[in-house]
Amino acid sequence: MKILHILNELRPSGAETMLRLAAPFWRANGFECEILATGQVLGNYANTLASAGYKIHHLPIRKTPAYFFQVSQFIKDGEYAIVHQHVEGMRYWFCLSALAGRAKVATTVHNNFHFNGNLRLRRSFQRRHLQSLGVVFIAIAPGVLQNEQTRFGIRPRLAWNWFDVDRFMSIEPLERVKARTRFGLRPEEKAIVSVGNCSTVKNHTSILKALVHLPDIKYLHVGEEDTAHSERALAAELGVSERVNFVGWMQDPRPALAAADIYAMPSLYEGLGIAALEAIGSGVPCLLARSPGLIDLEALELDLTYTKTDPKDIATKIQTMLQNSDQQRAAARTNSFKVRERLSPQIGANAYAEIWSELICLD
Repeated sequence: MKILHILNELRPSGAETMLRLAAPFWRANGFECEILATGQVLGNYANTLASAGYKIHHLPIRKTPAYFFQVSQFIKDGEYAIVHQHVEGMRYWFCLSALAGRAKVATTVHNNFHFNGNLRLRRSFQRRHLQSLGVVFIAIAPGVLQNEQTRFGIRPRLAWNWFDVDRFMSIEPLERVKARTRFGLRPEEKAIVSVGNCSTVKNHTSILKALVHLPDIKYLHVGEEDTAHSERALAAELGVSERVNFVGWMQDPRPALAAADIYAMPSLYEGLGIAALEAIGSGVPCLLARSPGLIDLEALELDLTYTKTDPKDIATKIQTMLQNSDQQRAAARTNSFKVRERLSPQIGANAYAEIWSELICLD
């Protein structure tokens, strides 16, 4: 059974990472999965996905009827049983193109989209129309499902995000010592880490401002900076530059997680942050914002610390966590076991495979 996944530029973000991890399970269940990249460039994760067994195609998007006719013809010629679309932008038109190409269609909503006004009305109409045509919507977490129901009036299926449970397991003491040496952290120093590219949504600025109230704390900032290096400039303005290590993007963030005492993710909203799942799986005490996409983790009965998104509350929560470090580490080990048991690639891949099989059976 041939499945075509439609994505944007292929980058090491959540959807692409999950596809890489799920590939062997889908293959074992008889699904031949391919990927259509629609970004203006193919993306630096294409080779990784190809190595995982995906055949990669590239049709750079153009917002013209001729382009979507080309996509529809590509799907028809490829004789794909299912098209699985992953991108919010132009979701409606890609799904219609897939239907015109005689494929069944599933589409995953990977974030909490808080559209308002005319945009909300347009997306509501589009989602309802697609669902009436048999398109199956999939939400990656309970909060996303609730948002799609209340904001757009559709009925998605729930299939939780998954992560690399074999790579992100509890960190051993020797690994932690080596990681801290790698990042120049002395034994007595405390460090927090964030993993994620710079954007307003990630709210790294509140972490930097919290450092003003935490004079002895180091900060490992893992992720691509924006082109203006605005967070680096803010760190200098706040006088905390010497305590911030802008590590840049890491294909494997585990060493940074191993070096830190606390993982901080004060995002304004998420879908269901893969980076947070990796930190929890690694057994790192986690401080998460009480915001959409992160508060969903309460459903997994994890012992996590939540914060408001402002610098003062973040600083207060970090201080409290460090004062109870032994208790935090014990809870983090339990969290690691729970999240790895519940959100493995095999479980996630099986959930998608069940939906695909149901779609095919509608014939």
